[in-house]
Amino acid sequence: MKIRALLGIRFVIEVAFCLAFLGAGVVLIADDSPKSYPVLSGVGIALREEAGGIYVGKVLPGTSAHESGLISEGAQLVSAEIGGVLTLLEGKSVGETASLIRGPVGTDLILHVKNPNLSSVARVRLTRAPIELSGVRDSNYQRFIKKPMPMLSLYSLEGSEAVQVSDYLGEIVVLDFWASWCATCYQPVTKLQALYAKHPEWKGRVELIPVTIDSDYERARRVIKRQGWDKTRHRAVKTEDFHQIGLSVIPLVIVISPGGTIASMSGAHAIDVEAEVEALLGN
Repeated sequence: MKIRALLGIRFVIEVAFCLAFLGAGVVLIADDSPKSYPVLSGVGIALREEAGGIYVGKVLPGTSAHESGLISEGAQLVSAEIGGVLTLLEGKSVGETASLIRGPVGTDLILHVKNPNLSSVARVRLTRAPIELSGVRDSNYQRFIKKPMPMLSLYSLEGSEAVQVSDYLGEIVVLDFWASWCATCYQPVTKLQALYAKHPEWKGRVELIPVTIDSDYERARRVIKRQGWDKTRHRAVKTEDFHQIGLSVIPLVIVISPGGTIASMSGAHAIDVEAEVEALLGN
């Protein structure tokens, strides 16, 4: 049995007891009032990986999973049904499964669950909701919204000279922070590749930039090649610089307006990047 734990209070990455987390953030809505996302959100289950299967390590009281009465500790997650697409979870990692379960607050998913001592599989509809955990509940990015993006150096993974975020003034910039060891970070970066293919008209107006916090650039390059992330220009940031400007949780997406101010900021699974960009483009 392999159980991984949440890492750090200051630098929180969910790896095994993944509660389908979403990072804090805000998004501008039509009336120009900022809407805060919770620090974390999910369905209230912690995951563990055992013998090629994904099992429930813990069910949090007061959450959607707990209130369903159909998910217990030790239950096996057989498959997940999201947006009408059924995905079998056998052979999936905890990170891959957490990425499937994650999503914006108020959205639904269906889990097919086999509880201990039961031969049948239960089909459970769950709604993603805010989740509070000690050490991260007060982390909030509200103070960043509508403020200039802090100075941040973005380094090339090939070792060329760094650029500044401010060098992209006049364009919409989407920064997606990830790491090679954060499996739940992969899906949002993959989505950026699809957005480039879907919106050729964004060229010259929008920069979609995955930014790794890895110090080992070679390891990051191997992940990029293996995942087929060949549509975006990849950059890296020093971890100390990431912390210095007040950031602590990944995966994280920051959307910057052409004027250099932060338009929205959220956990990478919580935000609809396409909608945010289209809104800034006036579409």
